[in-house]
Amino acid sequence: MLNQSSYSSSTLIREIEAQDAERRREARYPTQDPAELQILRGPAEAIYGTVLDVSRSGLRIALRKRINRGEQVKLKLHRKVIFGEVRYCRAVSDGFHVGVQIEDVVRAPGRQNDHISEEPLSLYAVGKGLAVAEVIEVREHLAQCEGCRSRLAQHDSMLNPGGIHRGRLYLRPRD
Repeated sequence: MLNQSSYSSSTLIREIEAQDAERRREARYPTQDPAELQILRGPAEAIYGTVLDVSRSGLRIALRKRINRGEQVKLKLHRKVIFGEVRYCRAVSDGFHVGVQIEDVVRAPGRQNDHISEEPLSLYAVGKGLAVAEVIEVREHLAQCEGCRSRLAQHDSMLNPGGIHRGRLYLRPRD
């Protein structure tokens, strides 16, 4: 157990986030994308923030406003709308970090079955350079496409030599 009197609040927050990261089953992909969020059972006002990271099942968003755990939310991204549930809301020095579990993703019609091209696959392998919507699209496709998972493994071994790879990114279909 931590002795809270000997730690600053920012140190405690970092330690809690580190413990949370160890418990995660899915890789987190860091981003800095703008977010427009709306609480579904509340006033129809937009809450603006920044998506800090994304995984196959959730997002972490920096906001200036507290949102209660359990709230159903809608998040607008380029060509996608994500519906989810707030799993946590933690105070940080400049606002709040809100964890949203993804429940549904609505896409604009178009290229849902296209294979992943080389550039996004390489960016995904190194863990940076894609927008939130692109990360979600790549992850969903990888969960269903063995060919693209195989190509990702090849990119990963070239871009992350020496055995330092992000093997947890190779997704298999959900049950």
